[in-house]
Parts: sequence; C-alpha cells; structure tokens
Amino acid sequence: MANKRSIGILGVGKCIPETLLTNEEVEKKAGLPIGTIEAKTGVKKRYIASESETASGLSAIACEAALNSAKICSEQVNSIIACTFTADYVMPALACKVHQLLGAKNASAFDVMANCTGFQVGLNLMSDRLTSDVSQSYGLVVGAALQSRFVNWSDSSSCMYFGDGFGAAVLGEVPEGYGFLSHDTLTNSSVYESVRIRGGGSSFPMRPENISSNLNYYEINGMEVWKQVVQYQPKIIKSALAKAGLSIDDVDFFIFHQANMNLISYLMGKMKMSIDKTHTNVAEIGNTAEASMAIALCEAVQENKIKSGDVVVISGVGAGFTYGASVMRWWAP
Repeated sequence: MANKRSIGILGVGKCIPETLLTNEEVEKKAGLPIGTIEAKTGVKKRYIASESETASGLSAIACEAALNSAKICSEQVNSIIACTFTADYVMPALACKVHQLLGAKNASAFDVMANCTGFQVGLNLMSDRLTSDVSQSYGLVVGAALQSRFVNWSDSSSCMYFGDGFGAAVLGEVPEGYGFLSHDTLTNSSVYESVRIRGGGSSFPMRPENISSNLNYYEINGMEVWKQVVQYQPKIIKSALAKAGLSIDDVDFFIFHQANMNLISYLMGKMKMSIDKTHTNVAEIGNTAEASMAIALCEAVQENKIKSGDVVVISGVGAGFTYGASVMRWWAP
C-alpha cells in the first residue's frame, strides 16, 4: 500500500466494425414500417462484426489505439479489465485473450460483467487498483460488445437498438487535483428480468432443446428500461458528484451509455443541462452496450470537446439493473 495518488485517463481508443446494417434492412427483417426505428430510438444505422471477426480481435485493435494515444507499449501495462458479456467463449475471460494478442506479458487480466454500465464499473475498479497499489503504473480497461450474434433481427421488440463496437482507455497517474474524484454504483434487482439473454447460462445451458427455443437472443422490456433510466440515473450522478463535493452545475461534460437518442435528450432535459454538454453517437452506430461510453469518450476527446480541467461525468445503466457514475477532472498534458 502507498499514499493515495491521483489516477486519470491517459489515452483512449475505439474500433467499429466495417459492415454496415441499415435501418431499412432491419425494418424489413422485423416487418416494421420504414422509419420506425429512427422515430422510436434515434438510431439511423449500426455496424456489425463479420463472421470471421472476434470480440478479442476487435478489442485488441481498440486497446492498441488507446496505448498509442497514451504513448505507452503493451509491456508497460500492469492490469487489464475487459467489460463484456460477449466474450469469445463462455470461459476463459476475454481479457486473457486480449492480453495474449497485445503481448501484455507483465499484466494481470480478468473480466467484469455489469452489462451496459460495464465500462464505468471497469474504470472504477481500475482506478481504485492503481490508487492503492504503487506497483501498478498503468491499467487498461476495454468495453467489448459483439452483440449482433445475440440479436434476433426478426424480433421487433429488440432488433432496433444494437450494434457492435469496442472502446478502451489507459489509466495512470496524473497531477494532484486531476483524474478521478469519485465513483458510485447502485442496483435495483427488482427488474432483473427486464433485459436478459438466458441461453448459455447454467439455468439454460447450450443443449438442443434450449438452442431451438430462441433463448440465446436478447429479450427486452423497452418501457421498463426507460422507466429505470429516468428514475435512477440522475440519482446516481448526483450521488457521485456529492462524494466529490460538486453539483450538477459544476459539470462541464457528460458521457452517457448510448442506449437511445430520445432517452439521452430526455435525461439531459430532466437535469436541466444543454444537449451540447454531452457527446452522442447512437444515431450513427446504435447501442454498443459495454463499449458505448468508451467509444463516446474517445470521440469526444478526439473532437476536442473535453479540455484539461473540465469536470467530466461518465454514467451508465446496465441490465440487472446496475447504475454507475464516475466523476473526474480531465487532465491533458
């Protein structure tokens, strides 16, 4: 253990697959009127992995971009956390395969599953690890979502939202007063069944009688998701800010899980914040689950929407339901 030090984000990266899947194609498969998806979700298109692409391979591309952004090499990384439910296999962990692909021979590696809140939870865990252990210089957090293989594109209740994507961040020491100021998480398990994929778990293992019953696809109660976000996400953001001695008015920029454009707009309005104080990409790439906050953060940094000294909130909502928020003072050299 060592004296507390300041930990922040040093580099960001992303990877979006190249295969385009348009709304018109999805609407045709699901028997939906043209224009339904954009009207209900704000999503205009999404990109999906090809049959030859893997979650680990695409994650490694995002990680390499983040390492380049941070100006370090893979051998300098001490810990890797992969946030995902779509690993290459049920086990072992996706992070271990990414570790292999990157050649990160000096790092430990494991997975975290908090669904669409995953990247924020991963940042929380990694910053805590680096804060408390001086032997850890750099941590790598990757959000990985290869979820197109778990979407029934003929199911109108679930096909509208999702795309594939991968995003990563390198964490390390930053000057005092910068970096992560606080984190908070909250769970409401009373709506546990509202978003789920049952097939492949121990209750519904991969056996012929289960595979044939569509249990390996998303099942979603969209209205319940909306209710959960508008009720609890502002609460978790305010709680994390209070831990840092700050309020909503102190926030310069928000990074949200990209669930639904209409939902993000509603959320910003509920908090009486201008939509200009956040970055959205759900219209162009769909809901990319665990990767969405990582990708949005990467794009906001690359587009110079976040400057050194800004107070930034990263917040997500994931199936289960788990809510999370991290507050940081952005540092850029």
